[in-house]
Amino acid sequence: MTEQPVSSEPLLSVRNLVTGYGDLRVVWDVSFDVLPGQVTALLGRNGAGKSTTLRAIAGLNKLHGGTVRLAGEDIAGLASHKRIKAGLGVVQENKRIFKRRTVEANLMLGGYSLHVGRRKLKDSLDEIYELFPALRGRASTQAGQLSGGQQQMVAIGQALMGHPKVLMLDEPSAGLAPAIVLEVMESVDKLKSSGLAVLLVEQAVEAAVSVADHVTVLDIGRVVMDGPVSELDDLDIIKDAYFGRTAPRPAS
Repeated sequence: MTEQPVSSEPLLSVRNLVTGYGDLRVVWDVSFDVLPGQVTALLGRNGAGKSTTLRAIAGLNKLHGGTVRLAGEDIAGLASHKRIKAGLGVVQENKRIFKRRTVEANLMLGGYSLHVGRRKLKDSLDEIYELFPALRGRASTQAGQLSGGQQQMVAIGQALMGHPKVLMLDEPSAGLAPAIVLEVMESVDKLKSSGLAVLLVEQAVEAAVSVADHVTVLDIGRVVMDGPVSELDDLDIIKDAYFGRTAPRPAS
């Protein structure tokens, strides 16, 4: 991918986020940063609020409190499509792609929002094929005929065609065999070299930690652990956050 300038300032900064579904609060107080050239893994057991947090950042869930800043700009009031234009790439869970369209058509659709010439889109396409070599030979194949791992690559590639500053991945390992999960995570790790900031929402702890630079763990919609992976002695701290009630239950 095209290299971006790397700095120590966060590309995505979330502070005191409160969100949910209608009147139901799921996330009560979540704060974290995602830096350029790094992967921040947002972890937690089922129901902890991981995907809900990601949806709120993407503009798919209403924000009831807190702030979301992308490259220093407040995007909390923007519609979801305007957040994408501002530099937010989103890969939702379950490989949301057009299965009856070809691999190449899926990828090209991801770049149309750039309003650039076909030559530039072709250059971006070549970058995706360099990142995911398995897709180059399947360019004319309907995406629905690919393996689950290859469909995930198409979904990630589609988001990357928009040249985002921050890429958010929601459960990219879901439904994949362990060997394919490793392949997808290796691709995520490669993205860091371009200066891209990656927010990885995951249930698979070991896979996420293998590529993460920073870990934020949620429980009951609150942050119960936040710190660099380099300071983790082992995974027991994270597993305690998964299986032990480490956060107080919010008052109703």
